[in-house]
Amino acid sequence: MLNKYKLEYYLFIILGKLLSVFGIRNLKYSAKFLAFIFFHILKIRRKVVKKNLSIAFPLLDKKAIKKLAFKNYTSVAITFLEILNIEKMNRDEILSMFSQSYDDIVQNKIFQNPVYQKQGFILLTAHIGNWELGAIAAGIFLQKSINVLVKNQKNIYVRDWLKGIREKFGNKQITVGTSVREIFKALKMNQIVGIVGDQRGPREGLKVNFFERQTSVFTGTASIALKVNCPVIVALCVRNSEHKYDIIFEEMEIPNNQLSAEEKILSFNQNYMSFLEKTIKLYPDQWLWMHNIWKY
Repeated sequence: MLNKYKLEYYLFIILGKLLSVFGIRNLKYSAKFLAFIFFHILKIRRKVVKKNLSIAFPLLDKKAIKKLAFKNYTSVAITFLEILNIEKMNRDEILSMFSQSYDDIVQNKIFQNPVYQKQGFILLTAHIGNWELGAIAAGIFLQKSINVLVKNQKNIYVRDWLKGIREKFGNKQITVGTSVREIFKALKMNQIVGIVGDQRGPREGLKVNFFERQTSVFTGTASIALKVNCPVIVALCVRNSEHKYDIIFEEMEIPNNQLSAEEKILSFNQNYMSFLEKTIKLYPDQWLWMHNIWKY
C-alpha cells in the first residue's frame, strides 16, 4: 500500500512540474490541457458536475451547462497547478498574485474594528477560487499565524507535502478528529482559526436553502463561534478577469440572543450559505462543483 501511495505522489509531483514548465503566469494554458484530459477523456466526476450545475442554474440549456462545466474543470486545474508551485514561491511572489495590497487588507473596515485586535476569530471560507492560496495569503497579509482546519489525505506522502505547503509561511495545520480541543485553545489564546465550511453535512443533519434546494450542512463552526462568543469573517479567494485574486470579506452577524441555540445555528448557517451562493453566481465556474453537495 505504501508503494502505491509513493507512486501516486511522484506522479502527482511530476505532472505538476511538467505542466508548470512555462511559469505560474502561464498556468491557464496548461490548465486547459489538463481540463481537456479530465473532462473529455477520463470524464472524472463529469456527471456530478453537470448534475450540480443543472440544479443550480436550471435556466441554462445542455450546451451552456457543458461549456460551464469545462470552464469549471479549467478553474480547478489552475488551482491545482498553483498549489504545486507554492513550494518554490516566496512571500512577495505570493502577494503578487493578488489585486489587493497589504494596505487594502489591513485597512479594511472589518479589521479596523478593535475587536479583531483583542480576541481570536474564525476565518470561514469555501472551496471557491483558490482556497489554499487564500489561507496562506491571509496569514501573510494579517501577519498572524492562522490555524487551518484540514481533513487528512489518505496518501501519507501527499498529506505531508500539503502540510509543508500550508505551514510554509507560518500557518499551522489542525487535523479533523483532534480538532475541537485545538480550535478552542487557539481561540482562547486570541488566535485565528481558518475553516472551510461548505462540505456536505450528514443525511439527517441541519438543512438550509442553497440554490433553492434544502442542503445538508455541518453545524460545527456555528456551534464553536456561539460557545466561545468569537467573531466570524467569511473570506473567499476568487480569481478575477486579470487572472489575479481578490479576497472578498463579509462579517457574519451573530444571531439575536432571543433565539434558541438551534435557531441561532440555523440562522448562522443560512447566512453563510446565502453569501456563498451570491458569490458563486458571480463566479459560477470557480466553485468546486465536483463535490456532490446534493447527494441526498
